Amino acid sequence: MKLKPLPIFRDEERHQYCWEPTGEWLAYSTTQVTGSDKTPEALANIERYRHIWEPRGVHVHYCLEQFLLGDKQPDPKEFEDWVRPLLTDPFWENFETWAVEYMLADLEKSIGGQFDVLGFDHKANKLTLIDLKTQSKSNRKIYNTDAQLGSYVESLADHFGLVVDSCRTIWSRPNKCIIGEEQDPLTCRLAWKESWKNFQMKQETL
Repeated sequence: MKLKPLPIFRDEERHQYCWEPTGEWLAYSTTQVTGSDKTPEALANIERYRHIWEPRGVHVHYCLEQFLLGDKQPDPKEFEDWVRPLLTDPFWENFETWAVEYMLADLEKSIGGQFDVLGFDHKANKLTLIDLKTQSKSNRKIYNTDAQLGSYVESLADHFGLVVDSCRTIWSRPNKCIIGEEQDPLTCRLAWKESWKNFQMKQETL
């Protein structure tokens, strides 16, 4: 099964989504909502190193996308240490791709987002939603991604009636790939609802 694209346009520079049937520019993005709990110091630190992590993240995601679409040897450029372990992980041997870099929208909340991978894990016999994260060092700590994945789980249910069986986060690091433990979709949805509630409260105080 493959998901047909939804009528959504994304302005890459503004990181903003448009619902094409009505021309509505959605007010927020999933990552904007889930990242709203970061401290000013954390946000400043993210911006300070954007020139390093952004090109790496964009290209590693691109390589995974091309790999899952059939190109078994996408050019890793200078990010081979991240790309090689990711694409050679045995996890993909039993994975059937349904969608990659797929855009979704929650029109009621005016939120757009884009998940990394959806597919069927034949080894686990589960429809699995995957978020890919790249990290600069092999010993970096993992962090909670439930809310972000929960947004996509909810939108997939709303648009298609799809029931995701399992969520996972894949951590791409130099010379190391970690396939995260299964994350319960219901737990992810509840985390998303809490994140959205907190985001709304902050917007009301601005």
